[in-house]
Amino acid sequence: MIVDFGFDLAGRREPRLWRGLALGVAAALVETIPYVELARVLIAVFAGRADVALAVEAALVLTVATMLLVVLKARANIENFATTYGVVADARLAVADHLSRLPMGVFTQARRAIIAELLTGRFSLYQDVVTHVWGLSVVNAALPVFLWGVLLVLDVRVALMAAAFVPIAFIAIPWSLRLLSRASATVADQRDDLVAALVDQIEGSRDLRQYDRGNHRRLLVEAQLQRFEQAQMRAELAPAPALLAFAFVLQLGFAVAAIAAAVGVSGGDIAPAVLVLLLVVALRFYRSIMDLGLNLAELRFARETLARIRRLAAETPLPEPVVDGTPTDAAIAFKTVSFAYEGGDGAGLHEIDGYIPAGAMVALVGPSGSGKSTLAHLVARLWDVGSGSITIGGVDVRALSAETLARTVAMVLQDVVLFEGTVADNIRLGRPDAPDDAVEQAARAARAHDFIMALPQGYATPLDAEGGPLSGGERQRIAIARALLKDAPILVLDEATANIDTENEAEIQAALSTLTADRTVLVVAHRLWTITRADAIWVIDQGRIVQRGSHQDLLAVPDGLYRRLWDAQMQARTWRITSG
Repeated sequence: MIVDFGFDLAGRREPRLWRGLALGVAAALVETIPYVELARVLIAVFAGRADVALAVEAALVLTVATMLLVVLKARANIENFATTYGVVADARLAVADHLSRLPMGVFTQARRAIIAELLTGRFSLYQDVVTHVWGLSVVNAALPVFLWGVLLVLDVRVALMAAAFVPIAFIAIPWSLRLLSRASATVADQRDDLVAALVDQIEGSRDLRQYDRGNHRRLLVEAQLQRFEQAQMRAELAPAPALLAFAFVLQLGFAVAAIAAAVGVSGGDIAPAVLVLLLVVALRFYRSIMDLGLNLAELRFARETLARIRRLAAETPLPEPVVDGTPTDAAIAFKTVSFAYEGGDGAGLHEIDGYIPAGAMVALVGPSGSGKSTLAHLVARLWDVGSGSITIGGVDVRALSAETLARTVAMVLQDVVLFEGTVADNIRLGRPDAPDDAVEQAARAARAHDFIMALPQGYATPLDAEGGPLSGGERQRIAIARALLKDAPILVLDEATANIDTENEAEIQAALSTLTADRTVLVVAHRLWTITRADAIWVIDQGRIVQRGSHQDLLAVPDGLYRRLWDAQMQARTWRITSG
């Protein structure tokens, strides 16, 4: 497709687009009136019939036409630009909504950066190009048609000759897009690599400051940036031959039409007044064709970005059930669950069986990379199982709508995500309609109220995505308050205290005690002393459950994996760092 505006991505029809098109066509028609009036005046002048009345009539016609043109163009611009910006904004929201339904495997660390850059900077470029091209090309597409109609009235032969060069010139537009596509293939890959490298550089700046005193990593990124700049310049220049050919053919067409008109004058077939009109109208005809072609060529800047947006929008989402299931309780059952990450990255699972009664707490422990977090995340359906099933209250999680599953399962993760907004806004995330007293009650239960009130504006203190003035432990307690307010019957805790200091850990453990009361809890634990009171502990190794039982039962197995992990952690707690 040569012309692709991407409006279909919005998922809705917009009748104002056609109203803007109609107004643009009307404006183009009015723009031809001065040329028609010029024809009448010139014919009268060359015939010796010019007088004051003719000048007054011409002035009135031009004044009315100009005023009408201004009104129509203004209305057309308002309709076209307001509508296209709205449609493109809806397309961005539709793609973002689509992302929320994709399996989490789509969002690897490197790809998260690429997707974020695609939906921000590059989407903005696509938005600006597409909205301006639509707003301008509507008029530019209609105007040459009306001007060519004037040429037909003046002289059919010259009009046909002028039109003959237009399709030849427009061959250059798809040619320019093909040239750009070839050059952009390399640029796109280099851009993605560069974005990932820049994100790594920023996120790792603390470690790089400590260890990379020679700035080797920065120099590598700078070299990558220079290579991208050179590739980008080559891509910008790639369509130049086609665009030059486009301009040359149109200039040649005007020259040929002018020569044909001059020959007609010398042969007596064309009057001198008509010759002047032919030259003026033909020049404006080719100028409007040139503007239209360049406007369409501008789409080359958005074409590659739009292609990537379409590929992202074509990613297969997690299927939604036709009929929403209704769990009978908050019990969780795993039936021969197996799972493998795409490409083989990460810990897979192999034929996991297990049952968590409603209101019970089960802890998942094991070595790093054993599959603990993977199993916990499958309960919340961040991915779909490869085989087997996970049921909640007797209903397969795949038979629960996203809304029902969100109401049923709450998660508190090791890496807390906060959003721009106030502290209260971040706590309300799980229940946007919660009143202020409910927010405060949740914060008190999460042991967060005191430090929130110590902030400059209390619950109204604005936060950024990094949590602003909050420490890691305080961010965790905000997340716990969020989960408390949501009040879901099932709670998944994924190493919620793994990176927290001892003081904060005590506060968070107290908050978690409140949070886990009367709920079904699946907790992924790194620090084994935090889950000694769990109803059951499942020990996972290499994607399989190798031990089950209570803390005391598992400790009683001297050669068991749990006992080895426990002894190693207890020994580590006695370590002291001394000089010498």
